[in-house]
Amino acid sequence: MTATGVPTGTPVAVTVLPGRWKCGIKPTFIESYNFMKCVLCDQRKAKRFCPAKNALICPQCCGEKRVIEIDCPENCKYLKSGRERESRDYAKRVRSLGPEASEKNHRLLSEHQDVIAQLEYLLARERLSDRNLTDNNVVQAISVLLETYKTEDKGVLYEKTCEDLRVEALRRELRKSIESLRNPEGKEGRGIVDPQNTRLQLSAAIDCLEFVRSLAATNLEDRSSPSGYVDFLARFFPREEKRSSIVMP
Repeated sequence: MTATGVPTGTPVAVTVLPGRWKCGIKPTFIESYNFMKCVLCDQRKAKRFCPAKNALICPQCCGEKRVIEIDCPENCKYLKSGRERESRDYAKRVRSLGPEASEKNHRLLSEHQDVIAQLEYLLARERLSDRNLTDNNVVQAISVLLETYKTEDKGVLYEKTCEDLRVEALRRELRKSIESLRNPEGKEGRGIVDPQNTRLQLSAAIDCLEFVRSLAATNLEDRSSPSGYVDFLARFFPREEKRSSIVMP
């Protein structure tokens, strides 16, 4: 391991500063390191060693492509610090939903944080399997599903669908997840609710779906990225199945 944190043996391209060898002074490793380009974008200066690529990459590629395009190991220090920072941003986003929603969201997360975690874990898996999935797709899929559940809440059974194939596929997965919690003993009973203790009530299911939709919609309003919310979820959850909640605001 060198002083820069790069493992010994990592290939390094030497860049000679003008006049250095001419004066009989050999370029140092630090000089070479400071002028290396990122192996991913080949544009910006490489400053971080990526264990997945076994090479140096720039901070921007590290932040934007970690997990989504780079198969980051769970022990990567940049992955860990990134998750900590993004989880704080997530908490701020929850609080930004407005004071009128603060009490309701606090109660919802206190009583149904596992349900929300399951929905967000599902979205994380879907994002990793479909790189074209966007926050707008999430908003649309949940909105269509909510129409079905709100109609059911009025006593009418009618399943609303969507013509967009990507949105419809996501809607079906979300519905399957919710139904496994509402009817844990059923054929799709893979839920996290103890069937001998309680079932997820329809009103609670609607509240949880509206909460997740509001987070995706808030990211769309920021216009920072069309997939900022689902990207965050994909980066936050470990690759092995683990439905831990993200934050308690």
